[in-house]
Amino acid sequence: MAATELRAHSAYSFGDGAVTPEALVARAAELGYGSLGLTDTADLGGIVRFVVACREHKVRPVIGAELVVDGRPLALLAQNKRGYGHLASLVTRSRSGDLTDISLPRAARGRPRLTWADVAKRAAGLQLLTGPSSGTLATLVQQDRILEATRLLHQWRDVFAGRVAVEVQCHQTGSDEAALAGALIALAERAGVPWVIAQDCRYIHRGGRLVHDMLTALRHGVTLDAMVAQGLGHPNGGWILLDPAVLAQRWKGREEGLAASAAIADACDFSLAWVRPPLPTFAVPGGHDDNSFLRERTIAGAHERWGATLTQKQQLQVNHELTVIGRLGFAGFFLVMWDAVHYAQNHGILCQGRGSAANSAVAYCLGITAIDPIANGLLFERFLSEARVDGMTEAPDIDVDFEHDRREEVLDYMYRRYARSGSAITAVTQVYSAPTALQDGMRALGYPVELAFRLSKRLQYQNARRGAVLLATQLGPAQKFDVTTPRARALLAIMQACENLPRLRSTHPGGFVLSSAPLGDHAPIEWTTRGRSIIQFDKDDLDLVGIPKFDFLGLGGLAAVRRAFDSIEIRTGKRPQMYQLPIDDRATYEMISRGDTLGTFQIESRAQISSIVHTRPERLYDITVQVALIRPGPIQARFVQPYTDRRRGREAVVYADPRLEPILARTQGIPIFQEQAMAIAIALAGYTPPEADLLRRTMGNIRKEEKLVAALTELRERMVAQEIPPAVAEQIESDLRSFANYGFPESHAWSFALIAYATAWLKTNHPTDFYLGLLNAQPMGFYPVSTLLHDARRHDVPLRPPCLRDGFRDCISEHDPEHALPALRVGWRFIRGIGDTRLDTLEAAQRAAPFRSIADAV
Repeated sequence: MAATELRAHSAYSFGDGAVTPEALVARAAELGYGSLGLTDTADLGGIVRFVVACREHKVRPVIGAELVVDGRPLALLAQNKRGYGHLASLVTRSRSGDLTDISLPRAARGRPRLTWADVAKRAAGLQLLTGPSSGTLATLVQQDRILEATRLLHQWRDVFAGRVAVEVQCHQTGSDEAALAGALIALAERAGVPWVIAQDCRYIHRGGRLVHDMLTALRHGVTLDAMVAQGLGHPNGGWILLDPAVLAQRWKGREEGLAASAAIADACDFSLAWVRPPLPTFAVPGGHDDNSFLRERTIAGAHERWGATLTQKQQLQVNHELTVIGRLGFAGFFLVMWDAVHYAQNHGILCQGRGSAANSAVAYCLGITAIDPIANGLLFERFLSEARVDGMTEAPDIDVDFEHDRREEVLDYMYRRYARSGSAITAVTQVYSAPTALQDGMRALGYPVELAFRLSKRLQYQNARRGAVLLATQLGPAQKFDVTTPRARALLAIMQACENLPRLRSTHPGGFVLSSAPLGDHAPIEWTTRGRSIIQFDKDDLDLVGIPKFDFLGLGGLAAVRRAFDSIEIRTGKRPQMYQLPIDDRATYEMISRGDTLGTFQIESRAQISSIVHTRPERLYDITVQVALIRPGPIQARFVQPYTDRRRGREAVVYADPRLEPILARTQGIPIFQEQAMAIAIALAGYTPPEADLLRRTMGNIRKEEKLVAALTELRERMVAQEIPPAVAEQIESDLRSFANYGFPESHAWSFALIAYATAWLKTNHPTDFYLGLLNAQPMGFYPVSTLLHDARRHDVPLRPPCLRDGFRDCISEHDPEHALPALRVGWRFIRGIGDTRLDTLEAAQRAAPFRSIADAV
């Protein structure tokens, strides 16, 4: 019989686990375990990666959580779909309270709590384990209150319809633990309740134990030495996955505990499909369903964008996309995003979709994106495909940028529209980097804070393992830090063991998850310290299980453009639209080619200006390439100079293989976009489209360096197997590795290029309005206000100083009969020393009665 472990904590217990779910599963498979349970503390954030790893290693996953009930821990395992829903609901309730009434008190962040009444209402489908030695049952037994313990056990058994097992842990810490184990077994046998053996592991190797001790010390706010002195940590390294032979020997003669564990694992089932909440429902008008209403809105938008008569190509593409969307059941998804964009537009908030959504004609017709995918040859299947991976259809991913200072209005609307119980922002799992591993390690080891920050600042952008090597070989000697002492060696071991380890959970910039049912019954919800509700799953985990997220992001460039458009409309009575801008304006491209792009979007940096004066963009696609080209990855790969030389005709475009020409011709033979990496994998390595898309995903995640190296190594090997010369395969692998973590999707670059062009077009044709929008959208961009004002004067914009009589809080444009351009009146808020409170007072006074004199103002 294969060994079973029902209880394990990963780093997703945040402070009480020092191993990733993937490493935990890999170790269990190595030891020959048939089943493994994950029971993180009031947290299900690691279960997606855990289940995927179990599938890969052929280990049966058991999903559960350790919950603090009436002040004491116990564990619950999901047996079926209903049980998982109850488990997720309990985790949500322990973290967030009652989401249907957010006025009720909720647990403080990091201190989840539940009552027995909460658990009893949601017992169906759950298996209860009575908890570790600090649990209620074990505590009563330790206090020799056997009658109370028996009554409690009977109560649990009745509520859970017999799905209760007494948890017995033995880590060989001494006679007290052995006596407790014997007493618990005797209690279980008298009550007719099975008992199970649990190691309740927290780590899988010695370095992991050291990290767990560090986390324990930090959790209690003490150093490692004080933790040991106060007995706060584990007394030995026994909280680990045991070799099955050792486990069998330790429990020889009491094998019923092992058999009971295996039986419980066999009774527990889990599917990642249970994690996926139902899509939000959109209130369509009478006589419509989601598909028919989406079609109506799309056709209306198509005529608005393309005119009264659609071409055959436009009609065919729209019908094709609507058919695919309908078959996949995503019509409601598009309507929800249209609703958010419609709200923004009705409230004067400029927004624009980007990313792969720019490939969709339906998204374009709904007003979500501003790039015409048909005119620009963008492929819809890059955005939404009927191909299925692991039996699940990939959810569409629409990123919409809103003005950076008004995005919160849209987020609040979504919370109101779909209720707190059905909406939350997705999380981002932050892993240890070299600086954070060093700082946490030095804090626990009692080093001075100043030393920790001084050293950590010199390890920026390094992963934890690489940081440990640099500290030991270069940084330590250079900074007179002795790395040979026992304490320093412990620090280095901690940093090594922190590699890829989750450290904390943060809020995604704007990825909403919405549901027509209580979201917390599928994806547990917790509150942030800033009052946002977030789900526990990382944004990458959502892709693995096909949970759509609605990305609402803030972008300063749009805030500047909207204010400039407002100013033009006030002056001229005509309002420009992003999708109607004349994208062939020669004067705009001439200005860009001169490098006169200070204050524009994306092409204003010194690196961009230096490149632009050589590449000399002549059309929108050239800006699209430019936006993607000047990024850390392409620069490191030395792509910029070859692209420039080839574009200017100073160097011939040479393809290492003829099959690369149709893929790389538009970018001068240089791989710049993610789609090109996919096409190379398909054409030269024989990848299927789903395999190529998986490669793209791996290349797009900077936190998965090991997976990236493995994926690109496989790509090289498969190219060689397809008779590509090894030198060519190695060069392609090297190029793709260099730009992997920074490569843009081409559709994403198109969207950013349009905003870049819009700002350049404004600067060329409406400079006063351009600088007005840019200043009123501050703070943003590369340059201080003084530099922008000097640039405005250089472009012949008449400047007028702040004035209480004629001016306002923000900049305004004024008619100037002596100049060809309107004048720019600088706003009050750019006067140094005037804060928001004083500005509010001035505005209120001005609204009550305009200022007429100095005495009036005083």
